[in-house]
Amino acid sequence: MKKFGAVALTVFLAGSVWSPYAVLANDKVTQVESEKVQDPSEFVRAAGVITSIENKENERMVTVENDQELITIFRIHDETLLFNSGTANKMKQGELKEGMKVEAYYDKNKPMILIYPAQITPELFIVIDEEKPGSVKVGKFDDDFLSLDKELKLNIGDDTALLNQQGEEIELEDLKGKELVVFYSMTTKSLPPKTSPTKIIALDPLTDEGTVEEEDNHQIPETVLDIIENDHYMKDGVKMIPLRKVSEELGYFVLSQPKTNGALLTKGNLSITISRGEKSYEINKSVQHFIIAPELIGGNKTYVSEELLETLLGNQ
Repeated sequence: MKKFGAVALTVFLAGSVWSPYAVLANDKVTQVESEKVQDPSEFVRAAGVITSIENKENERMVTVENDQELITIFRIHDETLLFNSGTANKMKQGELKEGMKVEAYYDKNKPMILIYPAQITPELFIVIDEEKPGSVKVGKFDDDFLSLDKELKLNIGDDTALLNQQGEEIELEDLKGKELVVFYSMTTKSLPPKTSPTKIIALDPLTDEGTVEEEDNHQIPETVLDIIENDHYMKDGVKMIPLRKVSEELGYFVLSQPKTNGALLTKGNLSITISRGEKSYEINKSVQHFIIAPELIGGNKTYVSEELLETLLGNQ
């Protein structure tokens, strides 16, 4: 089985600031490898403006467009840490509005489906306050509270609120070895810049259990990968895959529905109804939307956008 190794693609789609190390000469290889080991954060940052919000039963699908006009859909749920950058206060999902500038932080090792727009569940979601200036730094710090990327030095005083991820007060020593969310306003002009934070949140470690569970949901059989490799085409940057071949390989029963110009896919308690030429489709009577409408090619083969794989694989 292979997994969707889409982290690199998703970083590009989300407009992340991460970039690989460049080896300029053989005598610098050891130094570069050493720098890689000193990973400054377990999170990827993505920034942009909210263009739409779709409310679902247990989450909100927040569409964000970055300054390169690339789109990412973030799944915001009750466990997402949601904060205002200026006040450092927690926010509620219902306070999210179109037009807000935001920053999302998500586990860079989390497996993801290779679709566009990328759909990501962030651990941390920051709304940039336009009225009250404030900055947020997410990363790891050494014992002197210098960030591992050498970009920020913390001067932690009595006025700095120290909290764990659950919002409980903690001591200074509890910050050591943790990934920190640092809220601050002003910095010195020194190198590195120094700041007295208003609030610091020590994040819980990203557990292996969550990663394994996520990976298990996103495994693709080699046979399915072979089908897609040998039978697909691209439309407007989206990979279109053969509906019947892929679905039947994953154990679904596929029934043609000539009256609706589509197909019904069933497996266990899951049913998916698709109509060619229509972006909307139903999963157990819940209406969803494709990026590209399903198409009939060659007179008898229906192709759908690759995003449907996430649903098909989730029922394995």
